[in-house]
Amino acid sequence: MILENPIRWTDPGTWPWFFYVWIALFLASGLKPLRRWIQRNRATRWPNVMGEIQSVAVNEPKPYLGFIPRRNSPGHVAELGYAYSVAGKAEVGIYRREFWTAGEAWEFLRDLKGKTVAVQYNPDRPSSSTLSETSLDTLLHTRAPNPAGEFSFAVVDAVPDWLKPFLQVLIGMAGLGLALSLWVHLGAVVGRQPAPFFWILHVGIFVVWFPTVLIARKQLGNVNRRDFWKVVLKSSPEWARYAVYGFFAYAVINFLMLSFQNRPTENNGANPPALEWRLFSGHWMAFYSAALAILSSAARQQANLLRCSNGHPVSPSANFCGRCGQPAIRF
Repeated sequence: MILENPIRWTDPGTWPWFFYVWIALFLASGLKPLRRWIQRNRATRWPNVMGEIQSVAVNEPKPYLGFIPRRNSPGHVAELGYAYSVAGKAEVGIYRREFWTAGEAWEFLRDLKGKTVAVQYNPDRPSSSTLSETSLDTLLHTRAPNPAGEFSFAVVDAVPDWLKPFLQVLIGMAGLGLALSLWVHLGAVVGRQPAPFFWILHVGIFVVWFPTVLIARKQLGNVNRRDFWKVVLKSSPEWARYAVYGFFAYAVINFLMLSFQNRPTENNGANPPALEWRLFSGHWMAFYSAALAILSSAARQQANLLRCSNGHPVSPSANFCGRCGQPAIRF
């Protein structure tokens, strides 16, 4: 449906409906990180007491509202059960951290059972507590190397060596393609036709998408295909994942809406009608946003990548290589 009135950015009443959907998704993506930040910031002011980690477990995350599955969230929750004492009274607590795969969760829990760790507790309610992140990180970085075993976790360097020099260029192309696609789409919504050369965005998708698929396939490895988005976007901020899901959902809705509209049967000019631009630009936004998120996620993993002295990739939380036992080195 083409808007009769132009968009005036100072008047929210003229904004297209999907703008409000994107804003809602963006705000929803920030609620959970904001709540975690508030909890961590509050806990830093609590007093410390030494406690002991008594149990470890990996569980599936609980669904929202008790029945909605969390398919777009990390698939495994590592739980540390710990005990501590305040003024002679025994207390217990559970520390949770989310991971995308079971291997990562079990690697995090490895050798932590029975270890002593600092516990931060609420002085007004001692039963409310959390583990000290600093103390926990010290345990993770000073434990022995991981012997090859049932829960060994292999770190994958998903970016081929020949592609690494071009990674930032591809990220820039994907970001530019997304911005231009959004601009073309907004113009088409209000009935404006951009210059014909913007069809180059159609070609640009293939330029960024082939390297994106190559990296994504290497990241996925033998992981279940239904966890594709969890794996390839695991290093992306939560708002970026929501944006990708939102753009793909909007592309489907946009396609279905235009399928029921009468399109012009004749076009005397070389430039396609606005409806055609709106249809294609809706798909462009989805693919460019996915490429941008996947490539950016891979770049973040590269920035945090550790290797041992023998060149094996090492988990960011490890101090030694789980494959050969050599010390980890940041490059």
